[in-house]
Amino acid sequence: MNTEPARIFETRFQNRLPELIGAMERAGQFFQENGVGGEATYAANLAIEEMTTNIIKYGYDDTAVHEILLRAEILPGHLSLLLEDDGHEFDPLKASEPNIDLPLEEREIGGLGIHLVRRFVEQMRYERRDSRNRLTIEIRR
Repeated sequence: MNTEPARIFETRFQNRLPELIGAMERAGQFFQENGVGGEATYAANLAIEEMTTNIIKYGYDDTAVHEILLRAEILPGHLSLLLEDDGHEFDPLKASEPNIDLPLEEREIGGLGIHLVRRFVEQMRYERRDSRNRLTIEIRR
């Protein structure tokens, strides 16, 4: 039985791409310091970048500063990520799958990032609570 204690990283940052880059760098350092393997780190970075970029680009109608929460928890056997924002309600689990069999010039724009994240993670859960989107992503490590 693995009784490894949970290790937690949490950061809040503004809905700006440079802020996301800084948050990703801090999360990457946390993963490295805590021995998260290469595949799990890759999946976590992909999920954080793709899902948060969607929040920043499409989640708000205004140019005001909004806060995004990123929480990573290292648990026995997996890594749990939480992304929380106050943007438009959006459940990425309901996003339609892109038709990847079509030639590039015939594909609709968008949706490929969510598709990739789905392929690299073990599980995703979404809930809307207190006017906030909460996306939990589980990654095997």
